[in-house]
Amino acid sequence: MKVLFVGPSLGGGLAAARNMSPCIDFRPPAARGDILKAVEDGATAIGLVDGYFGELPSVWHKEILYALEHDVAIAGGASMGALRAAECAPFGMVGLGSIFEDYQSGRLLDDEAVALVHAPQALGWLPLSVPWVDFEPTIDALYACGEISTGERKKLLLSGRFLHFSERTYARVIDECHFRKPRRDHLLAALRKKRVERKRDDARLVLEWLHRDEFAPVNRDWRFAATSHWELLHAEVTRNVTAVTLE
Repeated sequence: MKVLFVGPSLGGGLAAARNMSPCIDFRPPAARGDILKAVEDGATAIGLVDGYFGELPSVWHKEILYALEHDVAIAGGASMGALRAAECAPFGMVGLGSIFEDYQSGRLLDDEAVALVHAPQALGWLPLSVPWVDFEPTIDALYACGEISTGERKKLLLSGRFLHFSERTYARVIDECHFRKPRRDHLLAALRKKRVERKRDDARLVLEWLHRDEFAPVNRDWRFAATSHWELLHAEVTRNVTAVTLE
């Protein structure tokens, strides 16, 4: 069984991806315990794209190590997957995409760079704000093609950076810069037309990775240490899995 934890990073493309990948079990963004549960459910390969940051406890690194110790291939990219892959690559987790590469190299350090707000699952996890990893390259792309001046580029980047991630939309940034019409409307249309979507691109790489027939084994030079906190989580997840099975 192959499992993919994904939501807003694929956004409107999620339904199509699900239809084209019947062999993959699509699950909502991961919270603490979800990767462990996937292993207990029998997963042989796991793709981690989206995961919770604040309202629910985040995926533990221990879960990833547990999966790897049980010979479950695991890859990450785009969002929470990129963060955990950058941290767990030395242990055998596969990192995919440019966002993972930025975290691994140290170009990106802040978790907030991939954060956004989104609609609920019933509305397809539709993104409602723009993450910094998409916003910054979009502004740079406009500048590179001559759509904005050096001064406009600086104003847009500063405005986007100072906004909380939950409030960062192209329309809000344009308004914060106090551009006058018709320049405001032209810039907003250009931003929406030329927007860069790194998270979506990297999420697709993780999905493509899951379509493989074989996964390279991990050459482990470490051993998993089951701490008391881990034993509590394992007991909780195992108890829940058993309860669902017996219903």
